[in-house]
Amino acid sequence: MAAFANRKRILFLCTGNAARSQMAEALARIDHGDLLDPVSAGSRPAGFVHPLARHAIKDLGFSLDHAYSKGADKFRQEPFDLVVTVCDSAAAECPTWPGARHIVNWSVEDPTFLVGSDEARLAAFRATRDDLRRRLDSLMEALQRTHPRRSDATLLQQGAAIVGGVLRAHGFKFGGIREEKTAGRSVAVGRFSRRGRALELQVRAGVGIALWVAGERRMLHPDYMECLGASDRMRYPGASKDPLDAFRRLRSDAVRFARPFLTGKGIKAFERAFDARHGKPAAGKKK
Repeated sequence: MAAFANRKRILFLCTGNAARSQMAEALARIDHGDLLDPVSAGSRPAGFVHPLARHAIKDLGFSLDHAYSKGADKFRQEPFDLVVTVCDSAAAECPTWPGARHIVNWSVEDPTFLVGSDEARLAAFRATRDDLRRRLDSLMEALQRTHPRRSDATLLQQGAAIVGGVLRAHGFKFGGIREEKTAGRSVAVGRFSRRGRALELQVRAGVGIALWVAGERRMLHPDYMECLGASDRMRYPGASKDPLDAFRRLRSDAVRFARPFLTGKGIKAFERAFDARHGKPAAGKKK
């Protein structure tokens, strides 16, 4: 994330820094890492990160392996644009924060107190994760952010920076941005490519579009997610004024669901899915 400048520094506080604030920090980095520089701490740190909090984030394709429980005093003298207390206890123990421009309290129930089966407890952590994610999405819309008018090429360049880390981790390289004409309209186009497959990004009149490409087969991102059975689990933060949110959603979806394409192990399945959607016979068969 070093490539992103002017990020807002945000601190998430709960009592133990074992679950809620750890997940909030992870989600801020996952979903809005180009805009936020998040950390988390506890007013009375537990000294560990709850295994089910790690599991809930791992479900999204990301890791909490390097997370550890930290005390709030560690950050007491640091400046923050925003401090978010994610539980009433932390809000009571830290009603003010030196150097914080704004303080917000989210009253989020602690899933660690749930008694029940392993499945029920994990479901509670997932529900808490999803609640935190919705609150974070709403917070980002409420923050006073400007969305300047940008050319399609500039939007594409910024969007490519958001998704680039995921693609480069699998050996994909960005080939730069070019301008094409489609039906008389200009379109900014760029590709992350590797060994005959690619993720093509387009911006048309400020709207981002992504296509998965293998050889001559091209499939829109939502269509590919449908083929993977992931349509109901795609990243949809709701209405947004920020055109770059399309790339943030794409990044989350790519990490969670597109690994078969990125690793190359699912290309045959991609080709079969494309052919089936377009009524083409399977290889070796006549229609």
